[in-house]
Amino acid sequence: MAPKHLIIDGYNVLGAMGLPPHRVVENGEHHREEFIVCVGLYGQRLRCPITLVFDAWQQTGRARQVTHRAGVTVIYTGQGEQADQVIQQLIRTHGKETAVVSSDLEVINVAKTFGAFFIRSQEFMGRLNPGGPQGSRVSRSSGGGSQKNVDQEPVRSKEKKGNPRKLPKKLRQRNRIMKKF
Repeated sequence: MAPKHLIIDGYNVLGAMGLPPHRVVENGEHHREEFIVCVGLYGQRLRCPITLVFDAWQQTGRARQVTHRAGVTVIYTGQGEQADQVIQQLIRTHGKETAVVSSDLEVINVAKTFGAFFIRSQEFMGRLNPGGPQGSRVSRSSGGGSQKNVDQEPVRSKEKKGNPRKLPKKLRQRNRIMKKF
């Protein structure tokens, strides 16, 4: 089942791109705008609504702002409100229908609790590039190296059944969903 709504922690992903948070917050309007356009193009390929959440909680006298640009709903949090809180609220609202992009453990735990699909920021960066899904290529190439070590592992008892080369069910389900991203 493919998620119907994608929620992205904006500064978390920008940090995964290698931009330090203080550089993005101080003079990062250009970086944010480029990122919003890039996510908008990704949303067109994905054909799913995307919500991008940015922290603005340190700015005084500011209320939550919601704008729509490049096919993306952009939320700037209000004073005293953090992006993680807004993302967790959206997860609670949409539940299993969401996919969340963040590397924050708190957000990932809420996503697991409510049955939402989560993607870490580094993994999402590989998907965001127009070159294609690089994450699956890396996992396939690293899997080939581990087969050489199979001969060196101790022999299993005859009591176990099933295909030892088959991935666990949870991993197969995750890979199936990731193909849609």
